[in-house]
Amino acid sequence: MKMKKFRRKEIKKPKKILPPMHELGVEDIICYADTDLFNCLQANIEKTRGLLNNTDDIAIRYFDISTSPVLKGAIIYIKDLVDTDIIQTSILTPLTLGLLKLPMEERCNLFYDIDLLINGVLVNADINTLKNSPLIVEALLAGNSILLFNGHPLAVSVNTLTEAERKYADPKTEKVIKGPQQGFVENIDVNISILRKKLKSQHFVVKDHVIGRESKSKISIIYLSSIADQGNVDELFQRLADIDIDGFVSSQYIEELVTDEPTKIFSTIFSTERPDRVEAMLLEGRIAILCDGSPFCLVVPSIITDFFISSESYYTSYYLANFNRLLSYFGALVVMFLPATYVAVTTFHQEVLPTKLALTIAGTRAGVPFPAFIEALIMEIAFEALREAGTLLPTHIGQTISIVGALIIGQAAVEAGLVSPAVVIIVATTAIFSFTIPYSNFSNGLRLTRFFNMTLASILGIYGIITAALLIALNLISMRSFGVPFMIPFAPFSLQEMKDWVLRFPQWAITKRSQHITKRNLIRKSNQLKPKPPQS
Repeated sequence: MKMKKFRRKEIKKPKKILPPMHELGVEDIICYADTDLFNCLQANIEKTRGLLNNTDDIAIRYFDISTSPVLKGAIIYIKDLVDTDIIQTSILTPLTLGLLKLPMEERCNLFYDIDLLINGVLVNADINTLKNSPLIVEALLAGNSILLFNGHPLAVSVNTLTEAERKYADPKTEKVIKGPQQGFVENIDVNISILRKKLKSQHFVVKDHVIGRESKSKISIIYLSSIADQGNVDELFQRLADIDIDGFVSSQYIEELVTDEPTKIFSTIFSTERPDRVEAMLLEGRIAILCDGSPFCLVVPSIITDFFISSESYYTSYYLANFNRLLSYFGALVVMFLPATYVAVTTFHQEVLPTKLALTIAGTRAGVPFPAFIEALIMEIAFEALREAGTLLPTHIGQTISIVGALIIGQAAVEAGLVSPAVVIIVATTAIFSFTIPYSNFSNGLRLTRFFNMTLASILGIYGIITAALLIALNLISMRSFGVPFMIPFAPFSLQEMKDWVLRFPQWAITKRSQHITKRNLIRKSNQLKPKPPQS
């Protein structure tokens, strides 16, 4: 058999955490012609780890097999995909203890014949011998465990995939009709397992960190090394390394400690409880942050359109998806400026209204003792109080309080002459449109801006609204998320990136990733023509 010797210096020195018996230098490292594996156990382990980008959820366990002489081996698996009970009972126990009952002569033969060893000891029904590194990586990502033996240039794949039990939860805040009903849970290992099963890529990298002097909380950084921008990855690691805190209890702590804009009312870090949304964003070059104890995943860098894109838009017709997105954008404008517009028009600019409408509004406000700004402010604060009460109370009670309370208070206020019917309609319309924005962590910021807009409108009228709009726009344009402009694709303007971030174009029309998010692997797929029926 043709053999090729490699110099020792071509193999990286093993890490210090490895046991001394596995250090290189015991024998020459040889690679055979019919395989790309080595006869050195540690060399094969380092090669496999390198192909998986040294991800932190790879587990390696060394063991000795009671052959004669003793055969050194190791088992490699991805922690979040396998059932460790199967590994212990059907692999490690038979290999380490099952041979002690055999005579010494039989154990001597097993040292040289791996096939005889595996077939005679292991009882697992799904066992394969592999001699190719890509096949080993594929088997690991499928939930198999890999056995490697010192002195043998081969690997043995054993099926140890964990049982397909429903460990995940239904999404609470991001409901969809046609999409998967799967959400993250508080267990970080289960969340990583969910993402691993969705993205069976060797470039899927998991890096673990422990934060909190007292809590010792675990967080995991997840990204695709072939797509994500390494500069963003390094920046995130640096910001996490700078955190010195006694402990945290939710992912919101991490969001506030690593964000670019800690004093702004708009969030620049996207959070979601849907694994399918995280999967799509990882494929765009984003970085996910999972925190143990939190069912929400943080994603960086983020842009403004992320908060207007509902997961439902990818499970329905793109015509309906675009209509819903435009409705969300219009809803954001209504939430910010409709109450302010009412205040400005009724206070300073009655002439812009049609005569009949102006007379109707003036008639309804005839007995109201407060100016338009005060009555609008009273109703907005009352509605926010009802919204907060509905959130804090149990579900069945909260819905009753929020709906019935709004009707009763609004009707009573009108009948008492404290507010006009017009302002009740304005506040109700604003509330309805606020629910068209899919993600509350961004809509909450919009809700706060309307009080600022109403104040300027009560002082300067329509000029106050224009001033408020300019200040909000300048604030948004100046914001960054890990150095990425928060307002792309609007500022800087990019028509190409609007295909998926502003409107949802058909999938065959979206061929590139955003060069603002990543500079690597920008081509998503080759240019694909519009699908056509076969010609007769």
